[in-house]
Amino acid sequence: MNSGKTTTSGLLYSELVKIAEKKHTFNRKEVTENSLEFNDKNEVIDFTSVLIIGKLKIGIVSAGDVAKDLKTNIKIMISLNIDILVCCARSKNQKGSAYKMILDDYSNEHKIIKEFWTEYSKDSKEKDSIKMKTVKGIIQLIKE
Repeated sequence: MNSGKTTTSGLLYSELVKIAEKKHTFNRKEVTENSLEFNDKNEVIDFTSVLIIGKLKIGIVSAGDVAKDLKTNIKIMISLNIDILVCCARSKNQKGSAYKMILDDYSNEHKIIKEFWTEYSKDSKEKDSIKMKTVKGIIQLIKE
């Protein structure tokens, strides 16, 4: 089941673009506008982005199903001196999972501020609106 990690990340990105400096990176390219890409089902395609909001450098990594790929993207974000990293991870706390990799490899050295869990609805009309609670929670943490 698609729980909506990338959808939630896309909604977050779209909201942050509105309050961030215009120039930012999206999939390692410099851009000046919302650069989300969609597949033929109108679903957001996995992405990475770095935005500047005030004095904070915010990183987003939407892909979190494969631990190895997520780890590579986290390392890149750390090398860019990100202040806050929002990343998605499949939530199973089991050997080899992206979630467990974050806990095992990063929680001692980096502060995990908060964990959010995406909500899911089978009603496609609620696909985005149900995720806005999570998006607003993340934005509130960034603004604090």
